[in-house]
Amino acid sequence: MRRRRPSRGADAGDAGPLELVILTPVLLALFALVVAFGRATTADTDVQHAARVGARAAAAAQSMGGATARAQEVVAESLAGSGLSCVSRSVGVAGSMQPGGQVTVTVRCVATLADLTRYGLLPGSRTLSATATEVIDRTRGGG
Repeated sequence: MRRRRPSRGADAGDAGPLELVILTPVLLALFALVVAFGRATTADTDVQHAARVGARAAAAAQSMGGATARAQEVVAESLAGSGLSCVSRSVGVAGSMQPGGQVTVTVRCVATLADLTRYGLLPGSRTLSATATEVIDRTRGGG
């Protein structure tokens, strides 16, 4: 009868704990990176939503000054409600307030990567911007 030689894989059982110790930090870092990218994508969506609600609010105003003030107020509320804090934020309103005209709202938010990821580990910042346009109601009076 012939003796079987142990294969090289027989000694691999001793390496299990070592592999776990090496791979655990790598897997945790990968998971944190996926969460960070997900939060950055959510932040883009939050800014787009803020621009849309700002444009709707501006379109309901009676004057360009009122449209600008209302858009800035609504955008600030929307971003605060989503949990996104901007180091720097600007809201631009342009267009015609005449019935049938269009008003365009552009939101620009500079957010730190530490805030976006909510871990505070990443340095730097990211500029998020979005633009939305609404049509002024043709049947409303004034302009």
